[in-house]
Amino acid sequence: MPQPHGGFEPSPTGLRIAIERKVAFDLEKIWDAFTTPKGLEPWVGVLRGSREAGDLQFSMVEGGQEASPANLVIHRCRAPHELSFTTDSEYGAWNLGLELSRQDGVSTIRFIHDLGMTDDPSTIGPGWEYYVQRAIVSLEGGDVESVKWDDYYPALAPAYTRASE
Repeated sequence: MPQPHGGFEPSPTGLRIAIERKVAFDLEKIWDAFTTPKGLEPWVGVLRGSREAGDLQFSMVEGGQEASPANLVIHRCRAPHELSFTTDSEYGAWNLGLELSRQDGVSTIRFIHDLGMTDDPSTIGPGWEYYVQRAIVSLEGGDVESVKWDDYYPALAPAYTRASE
């Protein structure tokens, strides 16, 4: 069973989930996997449009089914180290971020989700654990379908349940 690689931390707007993973890949390779259509497609979904035109859209793909597209707005981009963006879809607006760093030949991926008042972290946390693992398997050249949702949820839900709940 997978172990949680993240938890809660304060954010400027309240609380966030931050998942941190250490990998051996160069920052540029990780950056491409999280920010380009070619990099995202194998593990999470489809990115269309362009930042310059202001028409970026992202659709998650699961089991060959493409979800309705979410509008994507980039707030900060400092390649290959930092990205903050918002997706706005039928599920609401999600404020997300990616922070990459490298020290002594080891890269750190920090994936961040700033929680809204109605967000359920007990499903969001395991979900991002699942997708970050798929990204890592994709970077390794492995079969992302070997990462099974049922191994992450509900098993990791207790690690992402707010203490006040």
